Amino acid sequence: MTTLRDLPLSALRALLAAARAGSLTRAAEELGVTPGAIGHQIRQLEDRLGVKLVRREGNGIALTRAAEAALPDIDRGFDALASGMRRLRFERRAETFTISADPSFASLWLAPRLNRVRKILAKLDVRIVASVAIDAMLEEGVDLAISYRKGAAPDIASLDLFTERVIPACAPALVRGHDRPDSAEVLDKMPLLHIDPTMGDDVYPAWRDWFAAAGRQSKAIEQGPRFGLTIVAAQAAIAGMGALLASELVLRRHLDPGQLVEIARDVPALTIKRRLVWPEHGPKARRAAAVAAELAAIADIGIDGALPA
Repeated sequence: MTTLRDLPLSALRALLAAARAGSLTRAAEELGVTPGAIGHQIRQLEDRLGVKLVRREGNGIALTRAAEAALPDIDRGFDALASGMRRLRFERRAETFTISADPSFASLWLAPRLNRVRKILAKLDVRIVASVAIDAMLEEGVDLAISYRKGAAPDIASLDLFTERVIPACAPALVRGHDRPDSAEVLDKMPLLHIDPTMGDDVYPAWRDWFAAAGRQSKAIEQGPRFGLTIVAAQAAIAGMGALLASELVLRRHLDPGQLVEIARDVPALTIKRRLVWPEHGPKARRAAAVAAELAAIADIGIDGALPA
């Protein structure tokens, strides 16, 4: 009798992928491995069973009669496994309230305020994950998102949290001795640091937006190091690698002690609105609305770098 320990799941998955694709190369692309790895897995399975499973046919492969007969059962088995995994995820989600936010904002603003919503969540565990696209909230099991999204989506409720100034800043040493650190010219010869342009669901302001607002053209705006997290980009700016364009709210902890200084203040700062969004329907919709209302109510308490919603 074959036990669970005896099931060669990786090899069976390789066989199933190759059968569906009709090609080791396409099966490898689907599973994220090399064609050689797929072929090796199938050969190991053939050796283990003592039966031929695939044969070469032109540029692809074809199943033998034995493999064709067994494939429907293998397919149903993996479907059952996937169904079981979905059920386990659902059970876990039923006990968890998941909030998505970009990591910089989550660590600096959201995490210290979770105690304010503990009573609303009762016995639910809080789980914070990185930002997800709004239209993927249900699929990803996200109950509430803190996002820069614009406009509305079907069956999605939203509430403004606050508006943030997006400012250029750099290490003090980079502007020491400069005659006009508040002018746009201060950036003419300064290296630029970039943040991933897809923070949240809408485009986070980039240097091209800042130079357009300033009515100036910069040399090679797109050149310079890129960072996925604002908190990491801020450390590069502190180290003197260049100027960073980022939310004042996130940079405040570095501006106050003088690790960074705001520059080019003569140019009006860009702004970006942060919102709370959640699915209008579902088992946790009412609780999500209550959590959003509480977070919005305390949005302007003890915050520097945020403007009223």
